[in-house]
This record gives sequence, structure tokens and C-alpha cells, in this order.
Amino acid sequence: MAWLQILVLGAAGAASMRAALERGDLDEAVRQGVIAGPAVVERALRSPDRTTQLAAIAAAPAVEDRAELLVPLARVARGADRRVAIPAADAARRIAIDFARRDRPDDLCADDIATWRAAWAELALRGDRWIELRLLALDTAVALDPAGLGIELAAGRADPDPAFRRAVASLAP
Repeated sequence: MAWLQILVLGAAGAASMRAALERGDLDEAVRQGVIAGPAVVERALRSPDRTTQLAAIAAAPAVEDRAELLVPLARVARGADRRVAIPAADAARRIAIDFARRDRPDDLCADDIATWRAAWAELALRGDRWIELRLLALDTAVALDPAGLGIELAAGRADPDPAFRRAVASLAP
């Protein structure tokens, strides 16, 4: 019975976020996401509905334990819908920068951060993605890297896109 209640509450949270965004009330969508929590926001990120995904993306940087949404946001950012992918990458960048400014929580290990960084570094190096997305992914990977590099510099320097090469060159020590 408890799992049914959780499922219903999760659906209500995602529906509340979506409804607020449809009304144009972004602050309320974020507030509903914060109330619903990271598990509901993560489920909303997996939704096939663009508006639900956008509401979850808006809420992601504000929810508790938001760093754990970095991999689900990377999945959204890898998608074919530019109108969802770029906001997902921007939300991840904001989460990563905030995460880098704080002490690492005890329940997160270095492997978690390495996994998040690898997901975003891989996305940054994908030449078939939009440059805006790649630069946001690069910023995310860099923020998650204690050494300050984020990606393999040789691969970044060999990239065919001059804007990406310039961004990578700015990272070199």
C-alpha cells in the first residue's frame, strides 16, 4: 500500500510542476519540484512530455540532493530535442558550480563525482551536439573536476569546432 501512495504523490508532484509551468509560473514550478523532492524530479526528467521535462529541469537546481540529478540531466541533454537539451545542460552546470563551492556530503564518494564528470565530459566531446550544449557540458565537467580540467585536453584541442577548441584552450594550466 505504501508504494501506491508514493506513486500517487510522485505523479501529483510532477503534475503540479507541469501545471505551474503551463500557467507560466516558473517560480511555482520550482517550488512544486522542491516540495516533491529529487526522486519525483528525476522521474519527471524521464517523461516523454516536453513540458514535464522542462518543469523538472527548472526545479532541478533547487531541490535537495540536486547533485544526484546530474546523470539524469545528462541523459536529457543527450537527446535530440534542443529545446530541452540545452536547458538541461544549463541546469547541470548550475548544480555542478554550486556543488563545487560546498564541502562534499559524507554520503557521496569520489566515484560518484567521477561518474558525473565522465558523463558530462563525454557529452562535451561529442561533435554531433550543438556548440551551446557542448560548452555547458564542458563547464559542468570542469566544475566537477578537483584538478580543474574536466576533460582530456588533447581530445578537446583536436576538436574540429574552433569555439570548442578556444574554450578548452582557456582551461589549460
